[in-house]
Amino acid sequence: MKCGMVVAAVAAVAMIACGKAEQGPSVEQVAKGYEQYLNANLVAELGQRVEVRGWENLEADCNQSGPERTTCVTGGTLDVIGFQGGRQLKVAPAPVPARADLVFEKRAGQWVLIDAQKKP
Repeated sequence: MKCGMVVAAVAAVAMIACGKAEQGPSVEQVAKGYEQYLNANLVAELGQRVEVRGWENLEADCNQSGPERTTCVTGGTLDVIGFQGGRQLKVAPAPVPARADLVFEKRAGQWVLIDAQKKP
């Protein structure tokens, strides 16, 4: 009897953990979505293209905003490297504040950035 209860409890915890992971994108996915947003809306001082190299200080509070859709309110900073003419502009990444909230949609099992709202 105890063994069956333990197995059921472990299965329930695994299902909860899997369900939670499916609710929204990971912080890394949010960072990569933010990279797409930055490249689509580049400011001249960042270069022609940017790459996000670190997201340890990125805060993302993602909540379901529709079927298969989630909105992530962001805060903190991302470590970004700018490129101009194929050359890296600086040796070390620069911290860039998160200034947009991102909307993701699940397509073919993947979270895809579909919209971004610039913060006031």
